[in-house]
Amino acid sequence: MAQQIINTGSTANDGTGDTLRDAMTKANSNFTELYATDPTIIQKLYDTAGWGYYVDAETTPATQTISTTPSKLQIDSLGGLSDSSYLPNEIRGVSELWDATTNKVTPINIGDSYDVRVSLTITAKGGSPNVLVVILDIGGGATVTINISEYQIPVVSSVPFSATVSLPIFCLSTFKTNGGQLFLSTDAGTLTVSSRTIFIKRDYNGTI
Repeated sequence: MAQQIINTGSTANDGTGDTLRDAMTKANSNFTELYATDPTIIQKLYDTAGWGYYVDAETTPATQTISTTPSKLQIDSLGGLSDSSYLPNEIRGVSELWDATTNKVTPINIGDSYDVRVSLTITAKGGSPNVLVVILDIGGGATVTINISEYQIPVVSSVPFSATVSLPIFCLSTFKTNGGQLFLSTDAGTLTVSSRTIFIKRDYNGTI
């Protein structure tokens, strides 16, 4: 049976000759034991993982028209399938990983890492677009200024079709200060986007 022993500061012995002085993990063939002199380590591990799923209600605006000029992806989080029930415990019920007012990814701590998945439905196209360009920008402005990730999604011949892009990202000081905005553009012509969702999962807590 798994056993957990937490030492809160005094020197102790677990009966096998190991002194509980520093945070460490000990494993043998029967069980894993976690020893910690600081209970906040356990709390940080508990707070680390979690996710949010944000869906646009497709009302204001109902659709977005994407052209060769990059425009910011808008997701109001009012869609019925939006779910904040499983956010990292650190922010659950207090804040979100997506700010629906400013349309930004909002990381929690410097040093965090996240997986982000954007899913779109393309319902119409004008001209002859070949790719849908997705840019993650951390400049915080109305246009792209600090492009940290750029992906190109091929445009298929018929509509409607779904387009999905996954973005593994990490957060340093600029990202923490400005948040992350997603800009969409085409190489030519236009695309009309209806359904818009974003899934954000924190993998690593930068404070540990």
